[in-house]
Amino acid sequence: MNQRLTYFLIIAGLVLFILNLWSADFDTSKINYLSSGASVLMVIVGFLKLNTKQKNEN
Repeated sequence: MNQRLTYFLIIAGLVLFILNLWSADFDTSKINYLSSGASVLMVIVGFLKLNTKQKNEN
């Protein structure tokens, strides 16, 4: 995976998570947990790909 695409995955996941909280008016009872989980998973996968890419370069 291209390194720019990995950064895009991380940033997009963070933006989607923040927008999900914003759309629920920052109220935990209104949060769509499936969408929040998917956004967090995007960030985690992005960091894992970035970490493996850095290990392969060394």
